Amino acid sequence: MSEQKRGTFRSFPPTYWLAVIMEFFERGSYYGMMSILSVYMTEKLGFAKESVGLIKGTIQPILYFLPIISGALADRFGYRRALTVAFTLLGVGYLITSQMTSYAAVFLALCIMALGAGTFKPIISGTIARVTDKSNSSLGFGIFYWSINLGAFLFPMFLVPFLKSADPSWRWVIIASAIGTGIMLIPTFFLYKEPPMPERRKEHETDLLQTIANAFEIIYSPIVLLFLKAQSALRNARLIYGITGLLALLAIYLLIAKNSFFLLYITLLTAGCFFILNVKSRCGIFKACSHTRAAIMLLLVGGLILWLLPGLTLYSRIVTSVIFLTVFALFKIDSAEPVKFVDYFKFLLLICIYSGFWVLYFQMFDSVLWYVNDYVDAASLDNAVNRMLAFLGIGYVWHFDIEHVTVINALTIIILQIFISMLVKNTKALPTMMVAIGLGTLGMAILAINTSIWVFMAGIVIFSIGEMTAHPKFISYIGQTAPKERLATFMGYIFLYGVIGSSIGAIVGAKLYVHFVDGLQQPRTLWLIFSLIGVVTIIGLFLYNKFLTPKESE
Repeated sequence: MSEQKRGTFRSFPPTYWLAVIMEFFERGSYYGMMSILSVYMTEKLGFAKESVGLIKGTIQPILYFLPIISGALADRFGYRRALTVAFTLLGVGYLITSQMTSYAAVFLALCIMALGAGTFKPIISGTIARVTDKSNSSLGFGIFYWSINLGAFLFPMFLVPFLKSADPSWRWVIIASAIGTGIMLIPTFFLYKEPPMPERRKEHETDLLQTIANAFEIIYSPIVLLFLKAQSALRNARLIYGITGLLALLAIYLLIAKNSFFLLYITLLTAGCFFILNVKSRCGIFKACSHTRAAIMLLLVGGLILWLLPGLTLYSRIVTSVIFLTVFALFKIDSAEPVKFVDYFKFLLLICIYSGFWVLYFQMFDSVLWYVNDYVDAASLDNAVNRMLAFLGIGYVWHFDIEHVTVINALTIIILQIFISMLVKNTKALPTMMVAIGLGTLGMAILAINTSIWVFMAGIVIFSIGEMTAHPKFISYIGQTAPKERLATFMGYIFLYGVIGSSIGAIVGAKLYVHFVDGLQQPRTLWLIFSLIGVVTIIGLFLYNKFLTPKESE
């Protein structure tokens, strides 16, 4: 391949374009169903809104947390196998959802779908990272991000309304999602080629249990580093046990005095990790000895405490118990290389910093919609569009509503993504992300000017330009800097930005909106606060780039 062609459309192999097509159909199927799912379950199936909320609250964690494990398994057993499992689960999950009417059956079917989606997520980004290099990675992930938004725009905008009008039960919308994902098994079997793997991968193949345990090395890297620091400073196992005991006592205090389950849980989790790491330092990696058996028993008792605490729902008990069980991975993780965990911690820190931008993004699904509904007068836009429709002889009265907010975002990305990606394809990743997040922050600040629909649209468009610049560059950066033998694992971890951004964004956004907008009638203050979060994110990236990024990675 000539150097002149590098970074152009011709530089991408067929596997790349197949991955982009798969992403388009998977995301289109997902957003097509999700655009009607809540209303379908309440109005067509008669489920209570609280019950629907429980389903949605279960699906999202699966979607964003499962890639951590599925990425590691894909690195170990192959991308094609992982894609086969993913599309099978997706097709079956959607199909069962369309045919079931009982709450338990629909819940189970959607969980199957979520398992498929969570398995799928890191595979495509991992494939693209493997078949691109520094010369075309930025453009490659830009096209990838464009395909996501194209699917998210076309399916709900055109296919879903047609299927709803053709079938009053709305089931064909979900059946179409089953077809859109299930049919992808054909190119998976006959066209998808396993991307090139590093030569040294075969030397490091591990069994299934070790592969799953290794998937949690990154998430537990801060605790491992903290333990190693304490161990080197104290050099006494009894002192480490003493610290663990103090953490357990602190957990009890937090529960009794502060009534804070979250702080109790984090403290209990940290104590469990310290206990395992100290036992392992004496007995070795998961070797049978009295200390290991005692550690397992004490941890099981700790897990039992979660089920005995009052005031928790069954769902909360299950979720916290599943997370608590992941600490057992520390028995199998090799924590003898501090340098490795320093790199993991830096990677995790970058995700946390970058998540600040996604706190802003997820306002488009909550506080921005409330703001449009309560304050923005779209009459001038309605009049302009309807005059144009009348001029074209179209007898349709159009009205701007809250669902069009995300359409503005998606349409802006569809129109400009390829151009933006070509523009920044040779720029350094982190500085480009800083400028892009600056644009997103500016877009959020523009909302504070006034309540005009035109000002609002300008703010969303500018924010979208920042988003389409920052996110493909972020994925490309991780793809180029992550260890090649664990690429899908790292790609699985990047979806933590969605967990952090959506969780914090939803809670903070709702509280700030109630206080400043509903209470004080000051929407301008709300948008300035979110703009400040954007500024803090930029500062965080600047400091990360200056002090923690190796020069050669840029």
